[in-house]
Amino acid sequence: MEPKGGVRFLEVGANRIACFDRGEGDALLLIHGMFGDHLDWEPVLEPLSRRHRVVAPDLPGFGDSEKPDCEYTEEIFTSALEGLLSELEIRRVTVVGNSFGGILAQIFALRYPERIDRLILVGSGGFRRRSTEEGRTAREHFNEQTIRAMTPELIRQIFAHVFARQSPGRERYIEKQIEKLARPDYPAYARAIERSIQLALRLYTLDRLAEIRVPVLLLWGEKDLPVPLAEAQLALAQLRHGRLEVFAGCGHAPQLEDPAAFVRAVEAFSQDGVR
Repeated sequence: MEPKGGVRFLEVGANRIACFDRGEGDALLLIHGMFGDHLDWEPVLEPLSRRHRVVAPDLPGFGDSEKPDCEYTEEIFTSALEGLLSELEIRRVTVVGNSFGGILAQIFALRYPERIDRLILVGSGGFRRRSTEEGRTAREHFNEQTIRAMTPELIRQIFAHVFARQSPGRERYIEKQIEKLARPDYPAYARAIERSIQLALRLYTLDRLAEIRVPVLLLWGEKDLPVPLAEAQLALAQLRHGRLEVFAGCGHAPQLEDPAAFVRAVEAFSQDGVR
């Protein structure tokens, strides 16, 4: 299907995937986090597409992509990403992943090293083993039933911690989450979120980072609460070719809180790699 506003729909395996696709040049694959979609990158999509081909999909189960009733596994996600690149006839990319998307970016790099030029991890998970108690708490607070029962007030409380300060990006993100409550596919989305959260809690990548041979840039908010800066420093120590850049005064999604600085960091890394 032809893109509308940069977004197109592609049949990837058994799933219909919504995907922002715009620009020319070296390709960037942007992978959003939990509860997200391609608009998690909204302020940086157009600036990055001036020099790159920017591909930002809604993962299976998220956004406008199909939401199948299945187990959401790392294979489901990474094979969808690989299939998407094949459909778009993109051979190699720089992969950028935020939060849960950062975990998937790492696994994608490990499974498909021939596809990767560089890796950029933004407030990425995967660097700490989750306790049994954390898993129990997640099942209590983020199961299909509780997600379906979300209210605008509860969403504001839950997602406020993603940001370090008030900003237009913060308000847009929270309003976007509230808008999802009225979607006809919200029950299927709630099901996908529950299963994806359980997957994220199981995934641990710190002990495999040394296998990644391409340059890796860690972009972190100084005030990231969901994944504190200390976890980025643990990851940096394991990487063969890594660098850490910290965004002052930002939280878990620096691309939304300081998009201009984010674009500069991505552009510099795309040109230079790790110094």
